[in-house]
Amino acid sequence: MRSTVHTMSSRKNYVPKVKVDTLILMTDGTEIEGSVFIRATQRVLDLMNEPGLFFPVSCARTGEITLVNKTAINNIKPLE
Repeated sequence: MRSTVHTMSSRKNYVPKVKVDTLILMTDGTEIEGSVFIRATQRVLDLMNEPGLFFPVSCARTGEITLVNKTAINNIKPLE
């Protein structure tokens, strides 16, 4: 059995991402403080306009990954 090692440079579809800390206000009043990962040339707003109803958020307090429904978001803003 042959084993193949893949590096980042050998992955043709690899897209470098950057971590952006955000505050998300949901329509039910819940606030989520966490990080989203977007392409280096992208804005958080662009993430909202991508296809798909959900995107992952890494919770700032627990580190857990949560899938957030875009239609349940009232406001999302990057923290600086």
